[in-house]
Amino acid sequence: MTEIARDALRALVGKATSTAIANGQPVHELQGVAFYDTERDATVRSLASFDTAIQAVTDIPDFVTHFGTDAAERVVLQFVYEYFTRVDELRYDEAMFDALWLDLQTETRHPEWVTRGVANVRHFRSEDLAIDLGDGISVRGRNSRALASLGFGPPFWELLSRDWAGPGASSFVIVAEHTLAKRPENLVRTESGSVWIKAIRAIGALRLAAAGDVSIGPMWFVRPAHFNVGIGGIQGTYASVPAFGGSEYVWTELIARAYPRLYDELAQLERDGYGKSPGNLSIALRSFMATCDRWPPGPDSKLLDATTALEALLGADTEIAFKLAFRVAGLVAGSDDERSAIFKLMKDFYDTRSRLVHGGHLKKKHEMRLAKVDELRSLVRRVLRAFVAFATNPPSVYRRSFFETELDAALVNTAEREKLRVALGLDRN
Repeated sequence: MTEIARDALRALVGKATSTAIANGQPVHELQGVAFYDTERDATVRSLASFDTAIQAVTDIPDFVTHFGTDAAERVVLQFVYEYFTRVDELRYDEAMFDALWLDLQTETRHPEWVTRGVANVRHFRSEDLAIDLGDGISVRGRNSRALASLGFGPPFWELLSRDWAGPGASSFVIVAEHTLAKRPENLVRTESGSVWIKAIRAIGALRLAAAGDVSIGPMWFVRPAHFNVGIGGIQGTYASVPAFGGSEYVWTELIARAYPRLYDELAQLERDGYGKSPGNLSIALRSFMATCDRWPPGPDSKLLDATTALEALLGADTEIAFKLAFRVAGLVAGSDDERSAIFKLMKDFYDTRSRLVHGGHLKKKHEMRLAKVDELRSLVRRVLRAFVAFATNPPSVYRRSFFETELDAALVNTAEREKLRVALGLDRN
C-alpha cells in the first residue's frame, strides 16, 4: 500500500510539473503553505491525479493515527509545494522526489512533535557556554550553526541579531522545548505557550537562586520536522520589557546546585497552587519578578515591588512597618547584631516606601535608601526561597495558621525562633 501512495504522489508531481510548463506558470506559484492561498490550492486540486493521491496517502503507515484522515488533502498539497521549494524550478527530479517521500514517511512514523523557542538572554555571564537546565531548557553561547541544527535557521538568526544590541546584551540565548504526542487535532499546532512558560519559569528560578537582573528578550518558535505538514512563517513572538538598567547575573557552581530544586518547586506551585504557603505567595513572587521586569526601570519601582512582596507574605493589618521589619529581621538574621541591623534597614525601606506611595518629596536619606534597593531585594529573595519550599513541602511541625496567630510570639523566643528558621531553611539560605 505504501508503494501505491508513492506512485500516486509521483504522478501528481509529474502532472503538476508538465501542466505548469505548458501554461507558462512560474515555479513560485507552486511553492508555499497549504490552505493559505486558495487560488494556488485550486490549481493543484484541479489536476486529475489529485484525488487519487488523497485516497492513497492515508494508507501510509501511522498516517491516520498521527495526522488523521482529514489531513490527507493538506498533506498532498504541501507535498507538491515542498517539492517545488526544494527543486526551485519546473522539472521532475527523481532523487529529490525520493528524498521528500522518505521525509514524509519518517514524519508519519515519528510519534511526537517538538516545539522549540529561542530568545536572547540579558544581563548574563558564564564561563560555561552550554548550560543544561533540564526539562528541555538550556542556556548556550550564541552560535548560528548550533541554532540551525535545532531548527532555527537564518531568519531566526536575523531576528536574534536585531534584538541583541543594547543594554543588558550578553553572548547567550535560552532554548526551551516541549514535546507533544502526535494526534490529528494538533497537526498544525505549535506548543509555543508551553515553551514560553518553561522559559519564564527557568528565569524565575535563576532569580531566586542568586542576585542579578537576568531576563530574556522576545521569543521566537519553531516546530522542526522532516516534513512540513503546513505550518508557515515564524511563530511568536512574546514581547519583553527593554533591559535598561540592571545588574549582571553570573552563573556559578553554587547556582547550578540550587537551581533544579527551585525550578521544580515553581513548577509544582503552578500545578498544585499556592494555598499551602503563609500569606499570598503568588502575589509575592509576581512582585519580586517585577523588580526585574517593570518598565520603566528604577530603584523606586524596585523598592515598591520588593516591599509589596514582603507585605504579601508577612504583612499585618496594624503597625505594619514595625511588624514587617520585626518579622523579616527575626526570620532572616542569624545573630542579634544582624537582627538589629535588618530591623533598622527594613524600617528605613518602609519609610521610603511610604514617602513614594504618598507622593512626598524625597529627602537625601530616602535617596540613599533607594541606592541600596538591592539589599532589600536580597532579603526578599531569601524569604521567598524559604516560603516557596514551605509551600511545596510544608514542615510537619508548622501549619499555615501558625504564621497568622503564633509567628510573633515564636520570634521573641530565641529557641523557638531558631527552630523555625531551621524548619524554613533560613539558617542556611
